[in-house]
Amino acid sequence: MTDRLAQPATPPSVRRILTLLVAACIVPIVLVLAVLMINFYRKEEARLIDNTLNHARHISTAADREVRSTQLALQVLAGSHLLQQRDLRAFHARISAVVDKLHVDSILLIDLDGRILLSSLRPYGSPLAQLRDSPLLQRTRNTGLPGVSGIFIGPLAGQPIVTIAVPVVENGKVVMSLNATVTPATLQPLLFEQPTPDSWRAGIVDQQYRIITRSHDMAKLAGQQLPAELRQPLSRVNESMFESYTLEGRRSLFVYQRSEQTGWTSILCIPHDELTAPLRHSLFWLITLSVITLALGISCALWLARRVTRSIQALIAPALAVGQAVPLPLPRLYFREARELAQALQIAARDLQRARADSSESEQRLALAARAAHLGIWTRDLRQQHIWVSQAWSELFGFNDSTALTLEDLLARVHPADRQHVQRTLDSTLFGATRYDMEFRIELPSGCQRWISSHGSVEFDRHQRPTLVRGVSLDITSRKQAELDLQQKQKEVTHLARVAMLGELSGALAHELNQPLTAILSNAQAAQRFLGQPAPDLAEVREILNDIVTEDQRAGAIIARLRALFGKHDAQRQRISAHSLIDSVLHLISNDLIHQRLTLRTELCAETLTLEADPVQLQQVLLNLLMNACDAQSQRLEHSNIIELRSAHVGHTLQLSISDSGGGIPADALEQIFTPFYTTKARGMGLGLSICRSIVDAHGGRLWAENNGHGGATFHLRLPLAEVSQP
Repeated sequence: MTDRLAQPATPPSVRRILTLLVAACIVPIVLVLAVLMINFYRKEEARLIDNTLNHARHISTAADREVRSTQLALQVLAGSHLLQQRDLRAFHARISAVVDKLHVDSILLIDLDGRILLSSLRPYGSPLAQLRDSPLLQRTRNTGLPGVSGIFIGPLAGQPIVTIAVPVVENGKVVMSLNATVTPATLQPLLFEQPTPDSWRAGIVDQQYRIITRSHDMAKLAGQQLPAELRQPLSRVNESMFESYTLEGRRSLFVYQRSEQTGWTSILCIPHDELTAPLRHSLFWLITLSVITLALGISCALWLARRVTRSIQALIAPALAVGQAVPLPLPRLYFREARELAQALQIAARDLQRARADSSESEQRLALAARAAHLGIWTRDLRQQHIWVSQAWSELFGFNDSTALTLEDLLARVHPADRQHVQRTLDSTLFGATRYDMEFRIELPSGCQRWISSHGSVEFDRHQRPTLVRGVSLDITSRKQAELDLQQKQKEVTHLARVAMLGELSGALAHELNQPLTAILSNAQAAQRFLGQPAPDLAEVREILNDIVTEDQRAGAIIARLRALFGKHDAQRQRISAHSLIDSVLHLISNDLIHQRLTLRTELCAETLTLEADPVQLQQVLLNLLMNACDAQSQRLEHSNIIELRSAHVGHTLQLSISDSGGGIPADALEQIFTPFYTTKARGMGLGLSICRSIVDAHGGRLWAENNGHGGATFHLRLPLAEVSQP
C-alpha cells in the first residue's frame, strides 16, 4: 500500500498542458468581464430604482398638490357669506359654477349628522341621501381641520370616489363640512405626468391600501384592497422597494412612497424580466463569445501541441545515445528551442566523454592526495551492513588489508572511555542525522593510543531512509598533544592572574584601611596624653577608647565589604536615611577637616529620602570623595578653605555633589581618573575612585566628575531611592 501511494502520478502530456493553459488564460478574462457586466447591471439597476423612486415621489407630490389646491378652494367657499346667511340656493348656484374649475367631480355640503344638504350633481332641492358612517366627517368635526378620505362608493354617483373635506365654522364651532369628491378617472392623469413604459404599472392606494387610481385596469380594480402579501411590506416604512407579484400575477419590483399629508401611497411596478433582460442579453453574448474563443484557443493549442510533441519525441533517440558516445543524427525539428536542445545534446555527449576522462584522472589524484595526507576513506552500506575502507584507513586503525571488517571490529579498537560516545554517534545515522563529526581514541594492537578525527555524511533514498554513510578519518594525535600542552599553559596563566588580583586587593585594603587606622592611631596617642596627666580624665579616655573600638569595627567592616564587593555574592543592604548616612560621614571626617583648617558647607535636601544600600560601602564612597576634595584644596597655595556638600531629590534618585576649589581635573582625564591604578597624586595608588565607581555601579547608581567654571571640580553621585512599600 505504501509503495503504491509513493509512486509518482503519470505526468500530463503537452497537449493537456497547453489546453489547460488556454483555458487558464481565457476563463479568468471571461469571469472578469462577467463581474464587470454584473457590476454595471447593478449600478444601472440602482440608478433605475432611484429614478423610479423619484417618480413615485413626484406622483405623491402631484396628488398632494391637487388635494391642497382643492382644500384651499373649499376653504374659500366655506367662508362665503351665503353660508353664514344660510342662503343655500345661492350657495348651490355658486358651487355649481366653480366645480369644473376645481378639477373635481362634485361639491357637497354635509351637516354634522351626515345629511347631504347640497350637491353640485343634483338640482337644488332634490332629495339627497344621508351618510351612515363617515370617518372623515367625524374627524373634521372633532379636529376642525381639513382632511381627505380613502376611496369608497359614493352614495349619489354609486361609483368609487375619494372626498376632500374642509370644516365650515361659525362662532368658533364646526357646524358643517364642505366636501369635494374626486373619481379615480380624475386622478389618473397624475400617473402619467412623467412617461413610463407601457409594461410598467402605476397606482395610488389610500390609507387602507385600497386602490384609488391605477394606470391599467382602473375601472375593474378601483376600490379593491391590495392582498396581504402586498400590504405587509407597504406598511413598514414610508418609502422603499420590494419584489412581489402584481395583481395580474407578474413578478415585479415594487417602488413606493407614502405621503405624509394624505396618507396615500404612490406605487410603481417594474417587471422583473425587464430589469434582468439587459444582463441576460449581455451574459448570453459573453458566454457565446467565450465558448467560441475557447474552442478556437483549444484547437490552436492542440495543433501546437502536436508539433511540440513530434519535436520532443524526435529528441528521445539522440538523448539515449548521449551516454553511448556515438554520433548524434539531428532529426527534423519544428522549433528553435528544440534545435538548440539537439545541439546541447551533442555538446553534452562530447562533455560526457571529456568528463569521464577527467573523472578517472580526478579519482587517481584524490587517491594520491588521501595517501599523502594519511586520510582514511570509508563507506558503510546501512542496508547490507557492509563496510569498505581504503588502505590508508586500515593502516590508521591497525587492521590487515585482507580483514573483512564489521562494526564490532571497529568498536573493539575504540578506547573504552570513548566507545559509548562512538556507538551513539554511529547509531544517530540510522535515525535522521545527515552528518556527524567526532573525535575519539583508539588502542592499537601494539598497545599505544592514537587520537582519530572522523567526519561522515549520510545519503538517503527517495523515501528519506538512510542507505549509505561516507566519511574520512584522520590521525590528530599531534594536535591533541599540543592542545593538552596549551591547557597546561592556560592553567599557569590563570594562577598568575589570581596572584595579580590578590596584589590589587591588598593595595585596595591598604588604601581603604588608612583612614580608620589613622583615626585609631590619633585616638591612641590622645589617650596616652590623657593618661600621662597627673589626674587623667577617665571619661574622656573612655570616649577615646570607644572611638578606637568604633574605628576598629569600621576597619573590620571595610575588609568584609571589600571582600563582598570583589566576590560574587551580593552586599548586605538595608534601608537607610540619606541624612543619617551624611551625618555619619561628617562625624568621621570632622577631625581631618579641623586639622587641615577646612570648612565643609552643606546644602541638604529638606525631604527625608531613603536608600536601600550597604551603609559601610556608601560611607567609604563619600569619605573617599571628601578626602580627595581635601587633597585638592591642599595642592594650591592660594585657595578657598571651603568644601561644599549638596544633596537633592532628582526624579526617583538622590544626588550628592561634592565641590572643591582646587586645581581641577584635566579635560582628557575626566573619565580616566576612574580607571584602576590611574592617579595624579604623588603617593596615590589609583584605586580609590575605581572602587567608588564599582560600589556605585553595584548599587545601580552613577558617579561622574566635572570641572567648575570658577575653578576646582565637582563629583556627582546619583543613587536610586528605595521603593515605597505598599501598606
